[in-house]
Amino acid sequence: MKKNSSFDDLVSRASDYLEKTGRSASSIDHYRWTWGQIKEFMGQSPCKSLQQGVTAFIKEKFGGKEPGELSRHHKTCIRYALCLVQFEKTGSMPALLEFVKREQPILSGEIGIRMTEFIAYKQSMRLNPKTLWSYQYYLYLLNKYLNQNKILEVSHISPLILLHYISILLPGEPGARHLALGIMRSFLQYLFQRNITTTDLSIVIPRDNYKKQPHLPSSYSKEEAIAILKTADRSTCSGKRNYAILSLAVRLGLRASDIRHLQFDNVNWNQSLLSFNQQKTGSRLELPIPTDVGESIVDYLQYGRPSAAECNYIFVEHVYPYNQLSDKAIPVIANKAIQKSGIQIGDRKHGSHSLRHTLANFLLEQETSLPIISQILGHENVQTSMCYLRIDIKQLRQCSLDVPGVPAKFYNQKGGAFYEA
Repeated sequence: MKKNSSFDDLVSRASDYLEKTGRSASSIDHYRWTWGQIKEFMGQSPCKSLQQGVTAFIKEKFGGKEPGELSRHHKTCIRYALCLVQFEKTGSMPALLEFVKREQPILSGEIGIRMTEFIAYKQSMRLNPKTLWSYQYYLYLLNKYLNQNKILEVSHISPLILLHYISILLPGEPGARHLALGIMRSFLQYLFQRNITTTDLSIVIPRDNYKKQPHLPSSYSKEEAIAILKTADRSTCSGKRNYAILSLAVRLGLRASDIRHLQFDNVNWNQSLLSFNQQKTGSRLELPIPTDVGESIVDYLQYGRPSAAECNYIFVEHVYPYNQLSDKAIPVIANKAIQKSGIQIGDRKHGSHSLRHTLANFLLEQETSLPIISQILGHENVQTSMCYLRIDIKQLRQCSLDVPGVPAKFYNQKGGAFYEA
């Protein structure tokens, strides 16, 4: 980079390079967001070179954490920062990572046939396709291990071989190991209940003490939500659409899937009501439409939605043939708006669901009862809504206990000299 080149010029050339190498527009936006954070940091630090600035930036933002404590977002930010340094020096960046595809879970032999029957049985119970794939994959690992040890028939499976397999199963991956053990236990119970095995081998499978730690819902303050909404350029057709979508997410807490599937029949303009069957639960949800949200939808329908669009969905793509929005369109719209807003995201998630959590946070701040919040968000029961209580800082403070004072005799023991127990 020439000495008189500005940081903005470097970012512009780096963005052009990414575009030429085939990176998507959303991927380039993620790079630029990180680089914008570096620019802001360097504007407040005495660092003279980009390398010094990036080093100080990484140390300031992530230096207090061990590598294992870094989230995926943190690691991505560090990588993007280092990419900019490399581009300044060499004019290129690391190529996209080529991920090794996971081996195909093909079940073989007599045991594989029993496993296939078991999966078909689970499928008849209408399990989710993703869950069925997990059954297929983790049983495949067991099937592969048994084949390698010349155990080709169900009758040859012994407690000893199962215990040895468990001892080497997925070390360092407690969540995956927990899931694999549960699937093995269920499969062995299936074999015994259908008299395929003479003993119930499922009792050999230990019950581990794995407990998934729930994450705090990501939410944004009222000021941050306003900043996110302002990123939509309402002078353009796509901006009008994006503003209406963001308004539905922030003000009504709608899921991306529900916003995507909204049709004209779902809106009762005379009564200012929005009624639809939720995509996730299938249950009916009816919500009043706030004035500002209604105005944003009307503005889009009158002046932003393509007149040639023939589908009955409210929000459509703005390229011919103007179809319904794709599955990922709304999360991408929310993600771009949050990053463009300039707010400090930190460890928080920045997709459309975080805007739904934001509404829940607003309602808690207004001391709205939990059953009402559950109805607004369309939860099937109040228990689902209780996760939001963990972000209600105001109410949590009321549950705090006073720290007991230290008695004076503690400081006077042995003449006031502290000693080791």
